[in-house]
Amino acid sequence: MHPTVPRVPPPLLQELGIFLLAVIIGRLGGVAATVLLGRWLGDGATGTPAIAVAMTCTGAAHAHFVHKQPWKRLVPKVGVGAPLAYGVMRLVHVLLGF
Repeated sequence: MHPTVPRVPPPLLQELGIFLLAVIIGRLGGVAATVLLGRWLGDGATGTPAIAVAMTCTGAAHAHFVHKQPWKRLVPKVGVGAPLAYGVMRLVHVLLGF
């Protein structure tokens, strides 16, 4: 009887799986931001901050899964990165006239 060798998916499928997992984690972060900010802001005002949090959480998940950075180092970066991303997004909206 031959020992079974685990089948490793092709690298492209591995990368796609990591990407999708990072996007799902980012989306969950955005939903959490919408729920938490919805308590203090109106429903129309939570969109842009939630997108900023989702993008930052997606980047942090990517850094964890691909670059092996520990979550403890990434949480403070999300705390700084999300407000920075929000500020940049607001600036772009002002410049484009939205």
